[in-house]
This record gives sequence, C-alpha cells and structure tokens, in this order.
Amino acid sequence: MLAANLATRPLDPEQWLPELFTEQHQALLQPVTEQIHRQYQLLKGNGYDLLALLAEHAPSRKQGLADFAEGFMQLWPQVEPMWQQGAFADGSIRMLQALLTTLMLAIDEAQTQAQMREAGYEQVPALADLIEQLNLMVHEVALAADEAMLGAKAQSVNPFKGIGRNDACPCDSGKKFKQCCGQ
Repeated sequence: MLAANLATRPLDPEQWLPELFTEQHQALLQPVTEQIHRQYQLLKGNGYDLLALLAEHAPSRKQGLADFAEGFMQLWPQVEPMWQQGAFADGSIRMLQALLTTLMLAIDEAQTQAQMREAGYEQVPALADLIEQLNLMVHEVALAADEAMLGAKAQSVNPFKGIGRNDACPCDSGKKFKQCCGQ
C-alpha cells in the first residue's frame, strides 16, 4: 500500500485492488482505504517507520523487507507513469531511484547487482549499504509525491488567512478563532 501513497495523483484502490486480490477485493476495499489514509498521515508527519514495522511483524528484517518489496513492486506499475510524466527535482528522482534500488536488492540482491554490472556500473551497492536509510528514502519520496499532488505552494499557504482573530472559528466549535484554532 505504500506505493499508493507515493503516487503523484490520486490513485483509487478500486483501480488496483482487484488486480492484486481478485476474489477478496470488495471485502478489502474499506480496510485498505482506511490503512492508506492512516499511512498517509504518518508519512506527512514523518512518523512512518518501515524498519520498525518490519522488526515488529516480520520473522526477519531481510525476509520482511523482501516480502514488502514484492508487494510494493506489484503496485508500482500503476504509480511509475505518474513519476515519469511529472517534473521533479533532481534530488527527488535520485531518492526515488535509491528507494527502488533498495527494494530490488531486497527481492534478489545477486540478480540486481548482476544487472547493474551489465548496465555498466563498476561499483554496485549491497542491501546492507542502503537499508538503514530506508525510512529517509520513503519519507523524502512521499514528500515529493505529495508536493506534486498538492502543488508546492499548497503546503505553505495559511488556510486561515481570511479569518480575523475575533471571527467565529471555522471548526464550528462556537468559540472565537483566537480562543480555538488560532492559538
């Protein structure tokens, strides 16, 4: 589901869930949607800790990351074209490449390294070199995707710009803005 939160445009689970879970997709739609929203909030607040989740739920870090990476890559073909069509900062693209490389190494390290050597890379990374940076990669790529979806200025605009301190609070609490959300 993390791949869905790295989309640069809205990606409705109804578009991809039937491909992954042909028979159970209707039963899974609501819990998957809720999980995507929870995960998005954690990503926005830099509270999504993939390494801790793996430590908590996987028999081993390596096996957990391999399973996670395989799941991520199943959804990635839906998300990848969005990244190819967007205009992103060089640093965001490099971070995305590092994330994808890490996930490919997690799935099959020897094969990924062999493919990199065939492509002309003399020094190829090992999973152990990248795994500790995984949370940073996920966070940075999620922020870049969110910025692309919302627009760079959308994250810095004051949503209360037109509200005076003595106006009623827009949260409908019945209090003045200065005594509620404007504190």
